[in-house]
Amino acid sequence: MKKITGLLFLLMTTLAIAQPSGTDITYSNVRSGDRFVSDGNTTGTPYHHDQYHKGSIYLNNTLAASSLYLKYNAYRDIFLASMDPNASDDQAQVVTKANGMKILVNNEEFIALPSVDNRYDIQHYQVVVRGNKMTLLKKIGKLFKEGSRATTHLTRDVPSTYSDRFDFYLRDEAGDFIKVPSSTKKVLDLFPKDRKALASAVKKYRLNLKKEIDLIRFIGYYNRM
Repeated sequence: MKKITGLLFLLMTTLAIAQPSGTDITYSNVRSGDRFVSDGNTTGTPYHHDQYHKGSIYLNNTLAASSLYLKYNAYRDIFLASMDPNASDDQAQVVTKANGMKILVNNEEFIALPSVDNRYDIQHYQVVVRGNKMTLLKKIGKLFKEGSRATTHLTRDVPSTYSDRFDFYLRDEAGDFIKVPSSTKKVLDLFPKDRKALASAVKKYRLNLKKEIDLIRFIGYYNRM
């Protein structure tokens, strides 16, 4: 990976000061696909938040970098880091993912874990509920659809669009996690020992586990049982 000059050298130097021994973070240069380029007609954004926010990075539960600005590109599943919140993405760096890396930014927590489908593919997950028995993770993604130009006077230009997509995962005390099923019945089936009590709670509180807010309440209830 290439070393950087100017602002990025300052970034690396500052981060090195903030990093305890054994908690080095690796960075790489921003590629063309890692930044948002629009022709002015693109709707939506590849970013979770369009602006940089101050954050910190932990490796093995040890603070590795602080007082830097971060922005999550959900389409590419990467975090961009900069020492200047107003810097362009070209001047930022990509934070290389490491298993167990924790990123705190804008009052949100993200953790890097192997994909359910491919343990060699490390992905960022947002921690929605952290519990003593079960943790609820949210995989924030973006779908991109290429636009098209009008072909006749009867048709119109269709802009390129980024749209949100989310998947939820349950992670137990052992660190194993599974994608949350699409129906309430299938979610309850994941808790055979407590299914009856949980089903009763779902009915009592009228929870629709297809909705994020109700899923959060459900996992919170389970952790308090």
